[in-house]
This record gives sequence, C-alpha cells and structure tokens, in this order.
Amino acid sequence: MSDEASLAPYYPTVRDREDVAVLKCNRSGALLLSKCDQIEDSYYQGRQDLAYWRTTDPKEALLSGMADLDRRSRDLRYIIANRRWLDIGTGIGGILQKNGPSAAEAAAVEPQTGVHEWLRTLGYPIYSDVGSVPSDHYDVVTMFHVFEHIAEPLAFLTLVRDKMKTGGLLLIEVPHARDFLLSFLDLDAFKRATFWSEHLLLHTRLTLEAFLSASGFGEVSIRGCQRYPLANHMMWMARGLPSGHTVWPELRTPELDGAYENMLARLDMTDTLVAIARAL
Repeated sequence: MSDEASLAPYYPTVRDREDVAVLKCNRSGALLLSKCDQIEDSYYQGRQDLAYWRTTDPKEALLSGMADLDRRSRDLRYIIANRRWLDIGTGIGGILQKNGPSAAEAAAVEPQTGVHEWLRTLGYPIYSDVGSVPSDHYDVVTMFHVFEHIAEPLAFLTLVRDKMKTGGLLLIEVPHARDFLLSFLDLDAFKRATFWSEHLLLHTRLTLEAFLSASGFGEVSIRGCQRYPLANHMMWMARGLPSGHTVWPELRTPELDGAYENMLARLDMTDTLVAIARAL
C-alpha cells in the first residue's frame, strides 16, 4: 500500500495509452499506474468475443496457455481435492476442465460473457461477477493473473473473503514488480511491451501480504515462480523481443530452466508471485 509521498515516476507511458505513466512505490517496490482511479474497469466486462485469445475457437484458445495450465493443475491437485472450489477469472476454463473433477464442487467467475456458453458446456456454475457468488460457501478460491486488474483491490479481496468458509484457502498468482527484466536488467524494450493500462498494480511480496492481511486473511505464504525461462530472457536481451522460449527451443532443458528459476527465486526476481492465505 502506498501514499503519494512514497511514489516516484518510473516509466512515462504504457503500451496502449500515452497519457498514463507508471509510478514506483519507494516503500514497497510495487509499480502502479498514474491514473488508476480514472481507468475504467471494463476491458473484460461483458465481452462477447474471443478477441483476448486472438481466435474464435475456444479449444484453440486453451492451447495458448498450456504450460501455465499444466503447472497450475499440478499445484492445485491436492489443495482442491474433495473441497468446494471457486476460480475467479477462469477465462476459457482450462483449469476447470483439468481440476474440476477432483473437487467436491467447482464453479467459476468470468466477466467476459462471450465465453459463458462455452464454459457452461463444461458442466459448472458460471458467474459474471464475484458479487453474485453465494457467501460463506467455498473452501478454496483461486485467482490466476486477475488481481493486478482490480481497481479497488482491498474491497475486492474483502468481498472474496465473504464468499469463503472460515479456514478456507485463497491462492493468488500475479506478475511480480521485481521481475528480473525490470529490476536487474532495466530493459526499455520490455517495459514498453509489458506495461499496460489493464495492469493497474504490479505487486511485491510486501503489497500482497499487506492486502491479504487487511482483508481478513492470515497465515500468508508467498513464493516466486518463473513462467518464462532463460531462452525468453536471452531473446529480450539480444533483440528486444518476446518468445525466445518458442523461437529457440534448443536453448531449453528441464535442468537449465529449473536452475534459472531457482536462481531468480533466491534473488526475489521471478516474473510471478504465488500467494496462499487462510481465511480468518
């Protein structure tokens, strides 16, 4: 959490709006937009198409995020087993397909109404917003790259807590403000590409824990996770472009990717943070 005195200019624009700048909180290290209170929280609300996934085929859209999906599915396997689970911002529903059968009950929130018909074919309740979800009901709630889009994060987390049983678990995955490409390499090309008007706040461990503690959660555990491997970073350094991990697959091995992730985790410079907290 920040006040105006702790904020300093960090980057002059975001990729889709020249009138919005990126600020850095000198207390927490978090990165936030200069006009958070003036940006409408409407990018996903009521969308009637699959433009976000750059396809008209839901099955094709699922393939674009398969690596993340497999990792998340493994992490969730034992957390949601035989429990009532809600996934907020489920997108095209890949995580529901993979993990829904192991839960005692599964449901999802997805504001892009254009995918609701597809999601309902999976056989789970689908809500357009968290406010419509039953209160005091879910044992596990997950949010994968959703929280950074929320205009009022404290109020939102407090509402999420209302939907959970006491003792339930909340899992949040977010982009990390201390991403190696930002905090160590200070790459301008990456900044131009990654800063976006829909990513209102890039978190650090401090801000994640502060928001969770203030909204009714405790026993907070936060770990670093690296979605993009060394080959991706090499492409950014060499050419200022993404997708090195797909363009140069010969530069990848499980051992190398794992060692690189472990190094970045020790430095607290992974591209992603994963927090787990208990509803008090």
